[in-house]
Amino acid sequence: MLRIAPQDEEFFQSRGPMTDTMEDHPDVSIHPPTILFAALIIGFTIRVFIGGWLPFSRVFAEGFGGLIMLGGLGLAIASISAFAEAGETLRPATPSHQLFTGGAYKYSRNPIYLAMVLFGVGFGVATLNLWIILTTIGAGVIFNFFVIPGEEAYLKRRFGDEFTAYKAKVRRWV
Repeated sequence: MLRIAPQDEEFFQSRGPMTDTMEDHPDVSIHPPTILFAALIIGFTIRVFIGGWLPFSRVFAEGFGGLIMLGGLGLAIASISAFAEAGETLRPATPSHQLFTGGAYKYSRNPIYLAMVLFGVGFGVATLNLWIILTTIGAGVIFNFFVIPGEEAYLKRRFGDEFTAYKAKVRRWV
């Protein structure tokens, strides 16, 4: 059963500081890559049954969409590399041992989610599929309201003022 974490940031903050009896991980039960994959499949399926082609030439769509996809892929690689170099896992339900503030995280608090959305939108453009673009944007909305608040509340509990200063300096998306 899929449990969606509450979007109300006050809920997460009301849990107070971390204690020894609390589990040391974000209160997030949604697997973001699964959400993106579902968005792509749903967008493809909708177009099969009701249409929804973009009015661009195939050459333009593949070129422009491919560039967006490459940008998303490059951002994902750069962001994931920071985790790998630090020996951290990407799984949201695991504890964080450090706050990432350099590289791509200097410009976005959520570069991996941004990369996923860019990749999905680029794929929609490259395949001339309006529905993939819309469902990918929907996935981004799910990330924004149901995944990121739980992660950020955890980071606030875990890193305190360091995260508060980072959050004040760097925007959620771009």
